[in-house]
Amino acid sequence: MKYLYLFIIYTVGLVVSSLGLALIIRSGLGVGPGDSVAVGISMHTPITVGTVMIIAFVILLLINAKLEHKRPQYESLLPIIIRGRTLDFFLYGMLNDASYSAWYSQWGIFTLGLLATAAGIAIYLRTPFPRIPLDHFMMVMNQRTKKSKSTIRIFTESGMALIGFLLGAPVGIGTLIVALVLGPFIQWSYQLSRPVGEMWSESTIRS
Repeated sequence: MKYLYLFIIYTVGLVVSSLGLALIIRSGLGVGPGDSVAVGISMHTPITVGTVMIIAFVILLLINAKLEHKRPQYESLLPIIIRGRTLDFFLYGMLNDASYSAWYSQWGIFTLGLLATAAGIAIYLRTPFPRIPLDHFMMVMNQRTKKSKSTIRIFTESGMALIGFLLGAPVGIGTLIVALVLGPFIQWSYQLSRPVGEMWSESTIRS
């Protein structure tokens, strides 16, 4: 039964992080660094942001396999599809007509999006189920370089923001803030979500 609970937590974490990313994009303060590449490509093609993200994640999945000298983690297609489809649902559905012109509403939505993204990622990373390739890449580099998750995230997000900017994505002050703050927020949320990890440990011991 605990595996079912963990899977529900896992799914909720992915959906919450997708909502957070969509809120950041809709805030008008600049897209998140990781999303800037997908947004930039979608601006030049008829493909949705979520679909571009799915394609990019599949490529990164193969890169991760090369780095670890292991087979590609095809099971990661599950979170890839959940992330891509739910992001599109929020962007082109629930938040499609959302418009935030007042500065306080922009910053409020942006802050909510940032916190939701960090909390969602941290929660689902605490479960034993497949990770999104970008987050798995962060964990792989964390182990290989011995650098903190926040440091790895900052370097990764900054590089992606540069690529997104070159693609013409709306990179702004919000993009910089996400690049610098999302990593530490994930690290902080990861510590707070320790009970989820303990649930997994207990279920493993009892089995």
